[in-house]
Amino acid sequence: MKPQCILVLVLLVILAVHSKVNEAVSFPWGCASLSGVCRQGKCLPSELYFGPFGCGTGFQCCVSHFL
Repeated sequence: MKPQCILVLVLLVILAVHSKVNEAVSFPWGCASLSGVCRQGKCLPSELYFGPFGCGTGFQCCVSHFL
């Protein structure tokens, strides 16, 4: 392979890994800063759903009280 092709391939791999790592970090706050819990499935009836902020793939942030 040509050195340019190898360089492009390495850059694409780095970008793919970087996007997977930062997938859940799209906002400046996270579930922990809201005193929430990352749950898989649904939140409890007494909790509010705040989306996937700071949680991994397949999990959602559930906050029992908002200060």
